[in-house]
Amino acid sequence: MVTTEINYKGKDYTCRIVESNEGERLIIGGLTLMDALMPNPITEGCSGFADKEAEKVDEEIFFYTSDADLQLSDSELTDILKESNPEWFE
Repeated sequence: MVTTEINYKGKDYTCRIVESNEGERLIIGGLTLMDALMPNPITEGCSGFADKEAEKVDEEIFFYTSDADLQLSDSELTDILKESNPEWFE
């Protein structure tokens, strides 16, 4: 299990790193991080992001999943990611 820390507004969020079927390292964030980055509803005039820093952090994240899913083994997490992103995981 490979992890990385994403810091936003002085708080660290543990994220997972998984490899795509092409060997690309992808960051998987938890919903707690997503809620911090996007506390506002997405509307026609609002992207939902808290600020520009939140947008930049979000660009690094490939996918968000439940915080509990981040504790799963690599194969179990990859199986969950395959459901929504089959082209990235074989």
